[in-house]
Formats: sequence, C-alpha cells, structure tokens
Amino acid sequence: MKPVIRIVVFFFLTQPVIAQDYFIKKDLQTEWTVFSEGKYRGYQETDQINAIHILLDPSRYKGDKLMVQSDEKFSVFINNQLWDDQTRKFTLAMDSLPTKAVVSLYTKERITSQSLRTIITTELPAVALSGPLDRQGNDAQNFVIAAGLLLIVFFVFILRLNPKLTFHYFSLSKLFSLRESDESQMFARITSSANVLFYLFASLLAGYVIMVMLIGLTPRYKFQHFLTAQSFIDISLRWLQVSSIIVIVFFCKALVITLLSMLFGIRDQAGFQFLGFIRSTLLIAALLAACAAFYFIINGSNEGWYSFLYASLRWIMVGWVILVFLKLIRRAPFSAFHLFSYICATELIPFLIAVKVLYE
Repeated sequence: MKPVIRIVVFFFLTQPVIAQDYFIKKDLQTEWTVFSEGKYRGYQETDQINAIHILLDPSRYKGDKLMVQSDEKFSVFINNQLWDDQTRKFTLAMDSLPTKAVVSLYTKERITSQSLRTIITTELPAVALSGPLDRQGNDAQNFVIAAGLLLIVFFVFILRLNPKLTFHYFSLSKLFSLRESDESQMFARITSSANVLFYLFASLLAGYVIMVMLIGLTPRYKFQHFLTAQSFIDISLRWLQVSSIIVIVFFCKALVITLLSMLFGIRDQAGFQFLGFIRSTLLIAALLAACAAFYFIINGSNEGWYSFLYASLRWIMVGWVILVFLKLIRRAPFSAFHLFSYICATELIPFLIAVKVLYE
C-alpha cells in the first residue's frame, strides 16, 4: 500500500504548474480624447478633466478584452449607455461591442495617466511551467530599495566617521528635553564640516520620504507634477532635485536664524535652535522613511496609508514650532511675547511657506 501512496504523491508533485495570464496588446492612453468646445481633441497631461472618451473599432481586437483600472471609482458609458457604475476595475470582451463604440469614463476626481489605466489585453493559452515565473520589473519599487540601501550606507559612513556627533543628532531624549545642556563647541558650530555632512544626509533622507509618499499617491497637489517620472533614472533624478532644494532651504534657514538671533540679542542660541531643527528632521524623516518604504516594498497599495503619512508632515512641523518655543523660553533673556515674534520670523513663516508648496 505504501508504494502506491508514494507513486501517487510523486505523480502530483512532479506535475507541471499550469498558469494562465494576459499580455498587453495595446495601451489605449494614446487614444484618449477630451470633449472640449463642441469637439473631441487629444488628451494632454495638463488637462483638468474628469471624463475621457476612447473611440474603438472592435473588429481590430477580435477575441481580446478591454481592461480599465483606476485608483478612484469611475463610471463606464458605451455609446452613451451606462455599462458599469462606481467601480475601480472594468473588463469587457471586445466581441460584445458594436461595430463602432465610444467608451466614456467618468470620475469625481481629476483623471491623469497615473491614476487611470486603459489597455487591450490578449489571453495567453495555458502553458506548462517547470520553474518560477520571472518577476515583472517595477522601477518605483527598485528606486525605493536602491535609494534606501544607499541611505543606509551613507548613515554607516557618518556613524563610523563621527560616532559621537551621530549619537547627538539621533538622540530622542535630547530632542524632547526642555533642559538640554549646552553641546560641545564642535556641535554648536553650524558651519563645521561635520555638521554639513549631516545636513546633506538629512536633505537626502527628507527628499526620500517625500518621494516615496508621493509615488504612492494619485496626483492631487501641484508639487506632484514636478515629480512626475516613470523610469528608475527619472525618479532618481527627481529625488536628487528635491534633496538639493531641501539642502538649500536648510542653509537659508540657518542664515535667517543667525541674522534674526543677532537682531534679538540671542546670537548664542542660533546654533542650538538650528541644530535642534536638523535633529528633529533626521529623527522624524528616519521614522517616516522606514514606515513608508517597508509598506511600499511589500506591495502596499492602500493610498490612505500614504495620504496619512503625507498629511502628518504638517502636524509634525506644527509640533516642532511648539517644541522650539518651549525650549527657547527657558534660554531667551526676554519675555514670551518677544520670543513669539522671534519664532514667527524663524519658524512660523517658513512653516506656512512649506505648507503652501507641499499641499497646494
């Protein structure tokens, strides 16, 4: 009896895996049209529209299927007749369409090439596979992994180069302590080469966080159009551009803090305030980067998660404004009213500008 069981088990284990899949015959994005001023015209990325129309000739796609996928719910009209309503995925056999068909797609949100996909697919015949399927390339996921590893290498480098300063910057207790003692002379010098290295790392990390979160979001902010990219190289270049802008903002902020601290007579607190800001940027960016990257790498597709993380940025910035006020009120030699004026100029106004850029 046992030999029979072994034969049966061996038979099932050695059978090839049968897989069924589709390949994309045509991407219909090039066929998108917009009804404007009484006529149809080609779709453009800058269009602020929530309806697109596609003229199809079913005779060209015998046996194929129309597949539509969207991040937002949409309605499908074919020749002005409703076929499906409030769905995120729609599939239709081309053989079921009339000779000429106009497929119209409507959404409540703005339609973009990133949020809506329209393709013609052909079903592949079942094939016997003797091994695993090759994974399809994903440039966005490749960027998240490659850039994340690069940042880890950068962090190890600065840790080995200056471990004491690294522990100072990544000290969570010092960030929230209201009775923080004076740092060493090296740590208090804003323009020291060691500190500049941390500014570069903080800008790359903050840029990485923004890129990962915005890649997972459908376009809704003007800032996202600046980051529109498809290939791995394009996404990497956008990351470097954003990081460059952030490091320039860091130096501008350091200059503003230095000048205004001299004006208010607290020049000795400029390094304390600015380096505290860099410390908070490093700690918060590291936490958000770990959460966003891990969720993205495991193929997380819930846009609400990225939306929550992106929205949390402004509340974190509000938290920093309150925290730095509480820290400086113990160190500044003047009243809370004068300190509030100083905080408005050095922290609150930059915060409003950042919100305007990121969330418009």
